[in-house]
Amino acid sequence: FELQDEGSQLACELVAPPPRGLVVDACAGAGGKSLAIAAALEGRGKVVSLDVDQQKLVELRRRAKRAGAANIQALPIDEEGPLPADVEALTGKADRLLIDAPCSGTGTLRRNPEARGRLTPLSVERLVATQRSIIERTLPLVAPGGRLVFVTCSLLRAEGEELMDAVEAAHPELEPVNLAEIYDRAYIERFVRSAPHRVRLLPHLHGTDGFFITVLRRKR
Repeated sequence: FELQDEGSQLACELVAPPPRGLVVDACAGAGGKSLAIAAALEGRGKVVSLDVDQQKLVELRRRAKRAGAANIQALPIDEEGPLPADVEALTGKADRLLIDAPCSGTGTLRRNPEARGRLTPLSVERLVATQRSIIERTLPLVAPGGRLVFVTCSLLRAEGEELMDAVEAAHPELEPVNLAEIYDRAYIERFVRSAPHRVRLLPHLHGTDGFFITVLRRKR
């Protein structure tokens, strides 16, 4: 068994990989979401899990082996510069690109209140720049008709609505996907939605960590 917050579980459900699909988890960390997506694929298809932290990928591989998730491939990437050749080879092929981006973590303050002391306007500004960079760097991997699922565990609009407003304006080839078409409408409507393709989970209302999730599709 793997423990996972309900918000993280919802993000994985909204990836909704097609049968035998290819999913790129661009900020996989120790692999919680990669494992959930691999399980949804029922051993078919493939999850390519990327991260800049080699130690986290070691833990991911250990967890994948324990779970019998043979359809996960963990690959290290550098923080900047071109992606490795085996990742570049996936350009235009990914059915789903999940970006669970590094963020302020304000969505976990109920569990980690000490994180407030590390939060400054400058640190948030740098994180937003990193989030935008990750999107621009990995977006070419998405196939026509494929989807970008962007997630931050943050309560800040700068790391959610404002960032994605800028991304959508810069990428007319992306179109919104109504989340209620992906997952159970009654469940989705429990949460705060500023647009059909966006959802916010709030600790004081929903008993989850705080999350921003949005789904965009590359036009065919």
